[in-house]
Amino acid sequence: MKKLTFSIFITVISLLFISSCGKKSGGMAFATAEASDSWNESGFINSSKSVSFDQASPEIEEAEAVMMDSPSPEVPKEQVSSSYERKLILNGDISIEVEKLEDVRSATDNLVKKLGGYISDSSEWSNGLSITIRIPSSSFYDAMNSVSGIGKIRSKNINTSDVTDQYYDIDTRLTTKKVMLERLETYLKQAKDVKDMIEIETKINEVTSDIEVMQGQLNRLSSLISYSTITISARLPVNQTQQGFVMPDAKSKFREFARDVLNFFVQFFFVILYIIIYGIPILAAVLLLYWLLIGKVGILRKIFCKIKANKNSQDQ
Repeated sequence: MKKLTFSIFITVISLLFISSCGKKSGGMAFATAEASDSWNESGFINSSKSVSFDQASPEIEEAEAVMMDSPSPEVPKEQVSSSYERKLILNGDISIEVEKLEDVRSATDNLVKKLGGYISDSSEWSNGLSITIRIPSSSFYDAMNSVSGIGKIRSKNINTSDVTDQYYDIDTRLTTKKVMLERLETYLKQAKDVKDMIEIETKINEVTSDIEVMQGQLNRLSSLISYSTITISARLPVNQTQQGFVMPDAKSKFREFARDVLNFFVQFFFVILYIIIYGIPILAAVLLLYWLLIGKVGILRKIFCKIKANKNSQDQ
């Protein structure tokens, strides 16, 4: 009896063990199938079965929602200063007084050749000139010191703009757009429906246009960062031209003084004339109204007197 009971107990335990193992293996197989399905739905191509565009369409919509609607990550200033190269735009403005304008032109030409820069703008007049140069940013302060030594400094200004956040923000968004363009091109190759192809090509054109705009902004920003701008203004001393010292022209100064005095009296005459033309009629109209209403005729005065008399008679 005891042996029979023990055998039954051993049989029940064995059956329970086999049943639990079967459930585990079935669960593992189900999990493996789910993992395989999720792998296929994520947009990757199975080696035994290709993914059609209909399966990838939700992924395109998801990529557009993530890449185009989500804001670009902003890099904290602390992280920028420690992890990224700082991007600065340097601009300088210096005004000097020289004895010869030719010295400024010669020194500027030699400076841009030495530093690998170029002259972007230049203008000149009888007693001065203005030259705008662009030189590598690494040589900005050396160039400012060199220009300061050409003549007597009248003014000197340096402007620094930190565009680190702007630069890396554009760069990050540009990289994201390029990744999205690659994904769209992949989906276009897999697409089988003409309607889907047209839709993807439209999206590709939009993303390509955005990439071109961002790339242009990044190129312009990189140019301003790589090359600094210095504006040099030079002038000769007072009463001096390139031909030499010029004595003040007393005759012309006297003519200017006489012209100013004459203009003053002419303007004064016209003021008096305006007063006579416009002031006298206005004054006459005011006097006439006073004479009719309050003065000798006194229409308004008589009306008030009559009203007052009627009131007194009613009181009596």
